[in-house]
Amino acid sequence: MAVLTKPTSTGSGRMFDTGDTLAAKGTYIATCLDVKDVFGVERRKFQSEEMEKVDLTAFLFGYRDAENTPHKICTRAMKISVNEKSALFAFLKSWLGRAPAYGWDYAEQKGKKALITIDHEISKQGDREYANIISISPLPAGMEQQVAAPAPAPASKPSKLTA
Repeated sequence: MAVLTKPTSTGSGRMFDTGDTLAAKGTYIATCLDVKDVFGVERRKFQSEEMEKVDLTAFLFGYRDAENTPHKICTRAMKISVNEKSALFAFLKSWLGRAPAYGWDYAEQKGKKALITIDHEISKQGDREYANIISISPLPAGMEQQVAAPAPAPASKPSKLTA
């Protein structure tokens, strides 16, 4: 069941608190720890001053670095949309290795592993550095034995993709 909650942000469009430690750059085997949906968020339309209400989702991942230190990183908030040009559709297509099916519940990805690449970006104001997932792909066969950070309690159950 998807629970309506007050929209929250931890900066730069983030919907999860991943702590103060900046995730290290590199490519890692990660586990999806949580999926969060927030409904009715008011934001500016792309390249416009006009406001719109949207439903957003984000994914939280855990991984361990070369020193076996656990880290968490989350995606930016993405509009819940199955349009082929949407960020969510592209993200899921990259992760699954194929286009997601209409009506599929992407919460099924919770607990699933992926290969993620992390890079750093400086904020527009130039005063803060953020870690971003710049690519995601299915985990290559034979790499499933490596373990990611332990999962926190889930915050909410996301809704299904609809056409």
